[in-house]
Amino acid sequence: MKIIFAGTPDFAAKHLEIVLQSKHEVLSVLTQPDRESGRGKKINLSPVKQTALDNDIDVYQPESLKTKEVFDKLKNTDPDLILVVAYGLLLPKDILELPKFGCVNIHASLLPRWRGASPMEHAIMSGDKNIGISYMEMSQGLDEGPVYEMHECPLEQSDTLSTVEEKFIQLSEKKLVPFLDNLESGTIKHQAQDENKATFSPKIDKKLLQIDWQGNSSTEIIRKINALSSKYGTYTFLGEKRIKIHRAQSFESDINLDPGYISIKDDQLVVFCKDASAILIEQVQMEGKNKVSGKDFIAGYIGLIRENENFELTIQ
Repeated sequence: MKIIFAGTPDFAAKHLEIVLQSKHEVLSVLTQPDRESGRGKKINLSPVKQTALDNDIDVYQPESLKTKEVFDKLKNTDPDLILVVAYGLLLPKDILELPKFGCVNIHASLLPRWRGASPMEHAIMSGDKNIGISYMEMSQGLDEGPVYEMHECPLEQSDTLSTVEEKFIQLSEKKLVPFLDNLESGTIKHQAQDENKATFSPKIDKKLLQIDWQGNSSTEIIRKINALSSKYGTYTFLGEKRIKIHRAQSFESDINLDPGYISIKDDQLVVFCKDASAILIEQVQMEGKNKVSGKDFIAGYIGLIRENENFELTIQ
């Protein structure tokens, strides 16, 4: 098949690499426009764009797909399929109807669970037992189209956003090319989703990144850290200082202290949570500083810890 690939982050780039190793031809790539990032406002290419350039593939980066110019360009490319992985723009009706085999989205959940922008994050935060990817025909509704295939794997308590992404990439390394072959040969059918089982995963709100020691148990806090810390940054406050927490695990304590209270025992940084639970912080970061271990954080900021005694939801 002649394919237009649409995607932006590294997760999408890994899928592009899988297609490039198959018999199918990638005609061109759609990806988000280049953005400024960091303190120096440096222009960074999306991982999908970089992969396309490395393989001499034409790259198209429209701000919107809802113009005649974009439609005409895609029509002139004459694709058999548009394959979408974490692209970030909605495809209008005329583009959805353009390719011979339609538009297929690789969605990072077992649909209809976790439709929307952040399915992996919400699956981790909710403690789902089983997760997976769906190869679905795109429609005008958000992730509402019929599903061709779903591929499942377990979610472990220790899984983070990056390990879940890797699990899904490994699934696609085995399943994506055979799926494309079967789609081309017409030997595959799709099935409508059960609307009664649909759940949604909206974009991650900044308020969600704050750790609520009083409102969440250790299990809930660890799930949040695993889901959000690497990409977004989960944080709390120690006095007026913002502290990012990157890695933690459950801690069994023989005492019960107020949520947010910081206990130092044998160079271990322990924080109490809701329901008489606690976590052991393994990697932490003071604002403006590098990531350090809990032990090194204690050594560097013992005075600040003793002065404030508690991590807080907001600046005190």
